Amino acid sequence: MGSSLRTALNARQGGDAPRGSGRKTMAPWTRFPALCGLVVAGLLSGAVGCSSSHRSEAPPGGAADPPAVAQANPPATSQSPLQIGRASEPSPGPSGELRGPSPEYVAKGPMPPLPIPAPAPESAASAASATAADVPQAAVAPASPVGSDRPDSIPKSKTATADQAMPAAFLGEPAEGPQPSRRNPLRDENAAPPPSRSALRLHDNDRDSKLSKAAESPSAGEENGHRDSAKKARPGDRPAASGAKTKKGKHSGVPFDPIAVNGKYFENWPKPKLALVMTGRQDGYLEPCGCAGLDRMKGGLMRRHTFFEELRRQRGWEVVGLDVGGLIKGFGRQAELKFQTTVSAMQKMGYDAIGFGEGELRLPTGELVSVAAGVDGKPSPFISANVGLFGFASGLTGTKRVLEAGGRKLGVTAVLGEHYQKQIHNAEIEFAPPEAAIRKVLAELKTQRCDLLVLLAYAPLEETRDLAAKFPDFDVVVAAGVGEPPDKPEKLGEKTLLIEVGEKGMGAVVLGLFDEEPRVRYQRVLLDSRYASSPDIKRLFAAYQDQLKDLGLAGLGVRVAAYPQRELLGPFVGSAKCEPCHEESYRIWKRSGHAKAYATLVEADPPRNFDPECISCHVIGWHPTKYFPYQGGFLSKEKTPHLTDVGCEACHGAGGNHCDAETKNDPALQEKLRKALVVTKAEAEKRFCATCHDLDNSPDFDFATYWPEIEHYEKE
Repeated sequence: MGSSLRTALNARQGGDAPRGSGRKTMAPWTRFPALCGLVVAGLLSGAVGCSSSHRSEAPPGGAADPPAVAQANPPATSQSPLQIGRASEPSPGPSGELRGPSPEYVAKGPMPPLPIPAPAPESAASAASATAADVPQAAVAPASPVGSDRPDSIPKSKTATADQAMPAAFLGEPAEGPQPSRRNPLRDENAAPPPSRSALRLHDNDRDSKLSKAAESPSAGEENGHRDSAKKARPGDRPAASGAKTKKGKHSGVPFDPIAVNGKYFENWPKPKLALVMTGRQDGYLEPCGCAGLDRMKGGLMRRHTFFEELRRQRGWEVVGLDVGGLIKGFGRQAELKFQTTVSAMQKMGYDAIGFGEGELRLPTGELVSVAAGVDGKPSPFISANVGLFGFASGLTGTKRVLEAGGRKLGVTAVLGEHYQKQIHNAEIEFAPPEAAIRKVLAELKTQRCDLLVLLAYAPLEETRDLAAKFPDFDVVVAAGVGEPPDKPEKLGEKTLLIEVGEKGMGAVVLGLFDEEPRVRYQRVLLDSRYASSPDIKRLFAAYQDQLKDLGLAGLGVRVAAYPQRELLGPFVGSAKCEPCHEESYRIWKRSGHAKAYATLVEADPPRNFDPECISCHVIGWHPTKYFPYQGGFLSKEKTPHLTDVGCEACHGAGGNHCDAETKNDPALQEKLRKALVVTKAEAEKRFCATCHDLDNSPDFDFATYWPEIEHYEKE
């Protein structure tokens, strides 16, 4: 294992001790997620909407991936049927999982599908009696979490909801007597006896026909004018909201109402015995995704924390948090800081089990272990049946979690798919084939007599379906999926539910477990502006931005790259140099949002002007999607004040040689450089605007709408 393992173990034992591969870093709760990604303030005058995504590749001069991975194939164990009988009390094993037999659980055989009751017609009286939780409110602390990031929300309107009662099996009825008020991974000896199982049936309600008709309408991606933006429809997908677009991609004169657009959540739900909240594939998006205005954006850790707080504190629900993995993308120092801050935020949310995704496994193994380790005597929430940090023999990675909550016993394991294993080149991480690993852990879980078996699969969707088919004992299989979570899960085989949690942290999926029919209800939740920003997570974000500032570009491993057109175009000179000869174009630029792009970073709360993932689309002389400066490009407000904002050279290219040539008597050179700086409208749409106004950061971008804001021409 070497010194990196010793460093990781020392950090793990120390709790608040410095983490990482031997270097001094801050404790994880003082670190902060990257709040920005690629965004051009563009025409959104005075608004910041950076979405923190990821590095698409290592910065120039950065470190490459470690050497090739070592594979390990643990022996497969045969699958055994669910055993029934009473035995001695189980004893806790490493990483918090239970080992050995447990008390009797009575199985009543395969369960028929669960009925989905058709919703009763909503009367005017019932519509008027909507709960306060459905109404956007002012942005406040999570103690009153069902708020809005905008105080000017309008009254909600009726809309189809994603509330669905769904099939499941092996869900227990409550045991008689007192129930544990909180899950106990190590099992309370005084806990009530385990519940018995009962049959469930499935019946679709009439909302499906409405969804199928609505699905024939154009998608939002097709309306917005983005190339390759339309996603393949999935069963149960909600059609995107449509509407006439005006300048800046917003609906004409109507304040955004997230409930009218995305629907009410948990409508007509009684209080469940247990709620499973499932997320995954955050992909480094620590803030809401997009720059269409904060009220229109979805996702973010601050809103997710508020959502968890609403379920637990306001609604009084028992909640188990599960995440399939994929917290970050890319690698490098900033990716490490993102991971540290994300884990700290998820600890505040009380996650019970988290799988490993491709992004986090690209980090240095010592850093990964030290951050993912359990603290204060609690087991780490990170589990994997087929990923061994510093090898399986190290015992640093738990293979499963057995949880007790809501009078039920849950068995959870996780795997990394073979497709993603091939992307990791780190000899300090040992992998096993998913099937062999699942077979071994499933046999162990069966001895625990779990009421519900859950598999977290970070794998392509088809590989996940294949695993679910080969291991039908799992009641719930959680996959990352693409886009937003669908309105309904996919049923595989007789009982398994395939849950897609989407990407970029935009949403979550909740399964409610009940004693009465319907036994299971499904709700997708988009983390929109009805959920206020959590002050607790905001403090983490501020600490993260402070770390970026303290480290600086050099400390983050950001290196200056050669400017590809330096020989032809010369150095960057700033937009003020263009004004004397291009007065009208300069005037148009000066009144646009492009001229205020850098100020939006400075004025943000917390400021983002030291975050490379935000800087890249708000200044001159940076690569917009790879987050590094070109030679002679922006470095800081103090060193290069003339290169702030999205100036002329951000699209036309460096103007140094052009400015110099105009002072000399060389018509041929002047003409050559003038032509080199020309950008046609077609080129602007295809080559320049979309690099920052992309689907991630500007989902409402429409070239035909935005272009008139900056349109300018020069006389021949």
